[in-house]
Amino acid sequence: METDMAYICEVYRTGSFSQAARNLFMTQPALSIAVKRVEEAIGAPLFERSTQPLALTEAGKIYLRRLMEIKCIEEEMDRELKDYLNADTGELTIGGSQYFNAYILPPVLHRYNLSHPGIRLNILEDNSKIIDRWMAERTLDIGFHSAEIDTSRFHSQAVAKDEILLAIPRPLVPAAALSAGLTARQAATGLTREACCPLADISLFSGLPFLLLSESNQFRQRCIAICQEKNLQPTVRFCIEQLETSWHFARQGLGAAFITNLMIARAMDESLLYYKLDSPLAQRTFHALTRKQAFISRSMKDFIRSFSQN
Repeated sequence: METDMAYICEVYRTGSFSQAARNLFMTQPALSIAVKRVEEAIGAPLFERSTQPLALTEAGKIYLRRLMEIKCIEEEMDRELKDYLNADTGELTIGGSQYFNAYILPPVLHRYNLSHPGIRLNILEDNSKIIDRWMAERTLDIGFHSAEIDTSRFHSQAVAKDEILLAIPRPLVPAAALSAGLTARQAATGLTREACCPLADISLFSGLPFLLLSESNQFRQRCIAICQEKNLQPTVRFCIEQLETSWHFARQGLGAAFITNLMIARAMDESLLYYKLDSPLAQRTFHALTRKQAFISRSMKDFIRSFSQN
């Protein structure tokens, strides 16, 4: 029965008997017979075989939903028993954005690997919407992002902060804004956290070309909201997928880019001036997400706790 359940899950995942059979290293007729056996036992078909990819019938939806609940219970039991018997072995799968994984995660991984050498870490990378989906699908044990949190499904714990700044190539800076600009060294050494740090009047930059991320990106949405607070409609020169790419474009004089204080610290580029933004949206908090009603192992707790040492 357990094997049959695995077969049905793979057919559902691939939407194809032939692809599922290849993935399961079995013949398609053998797979079809196994699924048919389950359908006869419950008295209803699980798949609409006339559609491509295969779709679930109403009975199939009920069966798969309950099957996933069973799998969740088994996984939770296995995790809890392993945690009780030996907290220093096993694996964790964590996920964050490219930015989070590049600028916030590395020192945490280093410390955790030293203190938990028996835990294998798997790292996945995508945007906040995909992170939430992976969490719901149990692909991830812990997810990290700074977007809005679905509190009906996830617990959250703040683990890191950064600040959004506006980076402008020096030749593009309006004369009226020169005095408020910060050098890379000033921005990287914490001047933006001081009360004496000048705030940028972002409306002065209305005529500049901007380098923004793609429309689906949560970082872009936040930056657009910052602009709207000051009635600025940015002129977009390029839409870019990755935050770091926009920064490199700005360093080549191609336009103004929203970047973060953590990025500046990695490369002290004095070809740009950096501006502190007069908006609460410029302050970001990253949270660790765990599923509600899920067992949180000691290794997971220790990993989240590792951020407090930054």
